[in-house]
Amino acid sequence: MNLRNNRSPKKAVKLLILLLSSLLIASASASVYYSMIMQPTVTITSATIVFATGNDWPSGSTIGTNSTWVSLALKAYPNATLTYDQPLNISNTDAASHNFRLRHISITPATGQSAVGNFTSINFVVQNTTGVSQASFNYTTTGTSWNTPSPTGYMTLPANTQWIIHVDTTAVAGANAVTANLQIALDVQQ
Repeated sequence: MNLRNNRSPKKAVKLLILLLSSLLIASASASVYYSMIMQPTVTITSATIVFATGNDWPSGSTIGTNSTWVSLALKAYPNATLTYDQPLNISNTDAASHNFRLRHISITPATGQSAVGNFTSINFVVQNTTGVSQASFNYTTTGTSWNTPSPTGYMTLPANTQWIIHVDTTAVAGANAVTANLQIALDVQQ
């Protein structure tokens, strides 16, 4: 047997060395990374769009600290529409205009409860300074279910301007004393 002509063990060793080198390079490159740095600064400032009491501010209503939340004490009468011409204002205190919209969050009594049928509608209308309607945000019922409104489109509130939230509430004839609790977001684009 001639061992000199048998070169396959050398080829196997070279192949093994090549394979080990490839693994070493692959594992070394997998641990290479780079870092990026983010350094945000968050400053607490006053909100530029705030709530303000209107000329028709309902008794028992509350406006929160910094005017960024409000609890309106509204009423509804059986078989009648109760109108609040200007219970609440939306005020832009900035020197630039800003966009905002109304968006439904929650309402109780929830859909599927018979108490919902005591109401007909609760309608919030955004009006500009001259009283022209910019958007309607209307909650209606169909017996035991609420028809909750879709978010309004974004409206542009000019600089240093107040717009009006007009509200109409309606209950069915013979309505029971039931309270509806609504939570509505006023989303502001900065």
